[in-house]
Amino acid sequence: MTLLAIGGGMDPAGPLPGVFLQLCGGRDARIVILPTASELPDAGGSIHSSLTAAGLRRAAQIVPLRRRSDSEKPEIISALQNADGIFLCGGDQLRLTAALLGTPAGAAIQQAGQRGCVIAGTSAGAAALGAIMIARGSQGQAPRCGSAVLSPGLGLEPRLLFDQHFNQRNRLGRLIFALTASPSLIGIGVDEDTAALVDGDQIEVIGRGAATIVDASRLAGSNISELKGRELLAVSGIVLHVLTHGSRFHLGQRTAEIFRSDTGGA
Repeated sequence: MTLLAIGGGMDPAGPLPGVFLQLCGGRDARIVILPTASELPDAGGSIHSSLTAAGLRRAAQIVPLRRRSDSEKPEIISALQNADGIFLCGGDQLRLTAALLGTPAGAAIQQAGQRGCVIAGTSAGAAALGAIMIARGSQGQAPRCGSAVLSPGLGLEPRLLFDQHFNQRNRLGRLIFALTASPSLIGIGVDEDTAALVDGDQIEVIGRGAATIVDASRLAGSNISELKGRELLAVSGIVLHVLTHGSRFHLGQRTAEIFRSDTGGA
């Protein structure tokens, strides 16, 4: 499955709309935009405009899936089943999962990803891509008890826990707390106007910011079970990787490959 997790704040004139379009097959791709996470009546319009500016010749379809009852409409399910690319807009990830989880439309997105449709999400749309998502949380570099509230996500990538607006909103602490509670997952915090391209066992960073990988698989110990209130978490064995444009992370080996512009790679 190919996923493009965008940390929010996507520059319409930047490279990310073109990257998504290319992944979907080019200018004649069938693109479906889901504004479900947003309360704004015109949600999806800016994504549509940025894809058109990037060269999309076929009009992208903004699907009016706003509530759970919409997830059973045959025309919406058909659009998802036939899409080359599905774009999940930002807003509130709980609004998105409440409308999709356990519905025919949610199943259609899963099936689309499995057959090769590229699924992108920005901000809340990115947060919801995993089997578990951060539904709510607080800012701060230091992990504290209760700094992240976890809930079920869309389950498109069960190995990863996504966070967004990462450095802009100072979210390292909450991601470390979440991964200490769920150490089998790999956390990936994506900056604004930046994307993590997940393709099989490889993650590639694209854009002007960074993706911060939090790997708790070698966790040596923590006091998470003893914390109360907003107490600080003590934790040992967390591995961090901060990756920028062109760098990669290999999920199977849990190793990073740093891109160096002077050599063309690493």
